[in-house]
Amino acid sequence: MTAGVVPYSLLRHQGAMLRASAGMLLQAAGRVLLPPRREVVDHMPPSAHGTQRHAIAPIERRIDAPPAQLIGHYIRWCGAAGRYDGELPPHMVSQWSLPLVSALLMQLPYRLTGIINQGVSLTVHGPLPRATPLVLRASVEQVTHADGWARIVVAVVTGTALQACLVETRLHLRVRLPGARVAAAAPARPPDPEWRTAGTWRAEAGDGLRFALLTGDFNPIHWCGPLARRSLFGGLVLHGFGSLARSVETLAPGSYTELDVRFLRPVALPSGALSVQLAQQADTDGWRALRLAGANDTVHLAGRLR
Repeated sequence: MTAGVVPYSLLRHQGAMLRASAGMLLQAAGRVLLPPRREVVDHMPPSAHGTQRHAIAPIERRIDAPPAQLIGHYIRWCGAAGRYDGELPPHMVSQWSLPLVSALLMQLPYRLTGIINQGVSLTVHGPLPRATPLVLRASVEQVTHADGWARIVVAVVTGTALQACLVETRLHLRVRLPGARVAAAAPARPPDPEWRTAGTWRAEAGDGLRFALLTGDFNPIHWCGPLARRSLFGGLVLHGFGSLARSVETLAPGSYTELDVRFLRPVALPSGALSVQLAQQADTDGWRALRLAGANDTVHLAGRLR
């Protein structure tokens, strides 16, 4: 599928995220140039394990509705043209929530440029109306240290003045702690269910830049080839939220109200054909396994929905 043109003019709608990214970079630079504060060092000893306590107040914010031009381009890029009449796609939450997530992360004593998005949990309680201001509440739900990593769960609730909770999102993040790396035992992999292919899609070389224009997430690993080639991934990769959005839009409308996925391996740009696969059978609680598989059965995204 050709994603089509996403105009650079959409940058004018991404000011909140661009300012948040600049703030994170400045803070990271300051931590390199200045000696660490004692309370930061005390908060994160390399050997620490278990739940960490950080007194961070939730952020509440009312924002204008996303503009119609941005919504239209986002829906077309996701392959969802003709859907969401009068509504916002629930996975578009990345566009308005990441500035708040960034503001919370800046209050934690970690190297923010090393934050990795490991996955997303999404619960849809009702449709998000278009042309209606959004009311947001973001909070740090959990921080744990284990195996040389800090794992962070940030919750974002999106609603309106009349309906406070329409979409709940949880971002599962991690960042490397200073000190020696600790090898973690690989979890036992459950047997694969019987899969059926629900849809397919492929990513183009420019999709990282397109999704950045749609969401404001301009991490260079998604759009700047020279910098991406020097990264851990060795080249351009698509945003995790972008892979999620394209994958769920291959499913029939109304296929889920809850999903919980982990980003296992990023989608390289450009990609080959990618298959969105669902388990033939749901479990006793109604959950059905979901994955995004590429060449040689490489799994890029895995989780469940119901």
